[in-house]
Amino acid sequence: MKRILLWVWQLPQHLLGLLLIWLLEARKKSAVWIYSGREIGFWEFEPKGRFSRSLSGASLGEYIILPPRSDYAQTVLHEYGHSLQSRRWGPLYLLAVGLPSAIGNLWDRLAHKKWPAEKRVKWYYSRWPEKQADRFGGITRAWEG
Repeated sequence: MKRILLWVWQLPQHLLGLLLIWLLEARKKSAVWIYSGREIGFWEFEPKGRFSRSLSGASLGEYIILPPRSDYAQTVLHEYGHSLQSRRWGPLYLLAVGLPSAIGNLWDRLAHKKWPAEKRVKWYYSRWPEKQADRFGGITRAWEG
């Protein structure tokens, strides 16, 4: 019963997560998706196009959507932190967490193109809501000590 109530509490992001999974599957994009800590879907295709390159990770309710890559474990923990934020914020998650996260990601890609990768990563993960997602996921970044 608790699981059903939690799913309904996070309904907007769950619906968006299912839509994104469906779009990735339909377009044959490389992605891993996880539900409640269990991997339940995996596609291995050559990522093509701007959309697949721009998706670094998304957490929509209990759905974590990631492209396969080498830093998988830390990324899963970070996105799991976002899923805990989703549980806390419920229907407000997309406005309170998702929107600032997406805007920060877009801003970084547009405004910080010439920055070295280390500076971009530090800037991105030191902002709300990324810093809190790291904390919730149990991640301590190297510059935090």
